[in-house]
Amino acid sequence: MLSPKEEYKFLKTVNNIKDIAFFTLFEKYLVQNLKAEKKLIEIESTDQESIIIRQNGGYPIPGMIYTFIYGIPDQIIINDKSIKDFIDFAPITFCINNGRGFFSGINMNMLPTNVRLEFLESFYITFKDFFEKVEELTQNNKLAINKRFVEFIKSGGGQEMIKLFNKKNNANFNYGYRKYDISKVKNLRMIEYQEWNYISFLDSKNAFRKVNFNEIHKLYGKSK
Repeated sequence: MLSPKEEYKFLKTVNNIKDIAFFTLFEKYLVQNLKAEKKLIEIESTDQESIIIRQNGGYPIPGMIYTFIYGIPDQIIINDKSIKDFIDFAPITFCINNGRGFFSGINMNMLPTNVRLEFLESFYITFKDFFEKVEELTQNNKLAINKRFVEFIKSGGGQEMIKLFNKKNNANFNYGYRKYDISKVKNLRMIEYQEWNYISFLDSKNAFRKVNFNEIHKLYGKSK
């Protein structure tokens, strides 16, 4: 499995890459709700999601990325003073932690596309030994869980890792950090590893309500 930046360099030359990203990450998972064999559209498509469901019922696992329907109002600070409600009804969330009745992580929709790429690249580099095996495991329908990351989270190192990523990239990935009530989540779907490469191309403007996504991303720049 190539690094996110290597994949990005190739995919950005594809003329309709944003349309492909939209179909892959939104239309396929949440609108058409394709599962198991029905979602194996491309030759290299994988179904790690079904393997995880058989293991734990599909409950969010740290180190995986999920999309889902979530109509619960969230809040963001405007101009360092007023608080404004908004809704991201289709988050794309990198799971950092889970517990009874909740999971938390970084909602990639909140981050500008170039910032998403920096996060994914940093995560890849940190756990490169795992990602070098992912393609073989998933293509052979074997369980591919980043156990070293899961153990790292259990030891309480999640926020320390994000701090290091922030420092390395001059970023504020915590801007996208959100906690979700699992009972309010609808149609939870795990995004296949091979499809992470589309996240940096996804135009998330259709996900937000009450606040324009350009405003969300503009505020990110002020948060650093």
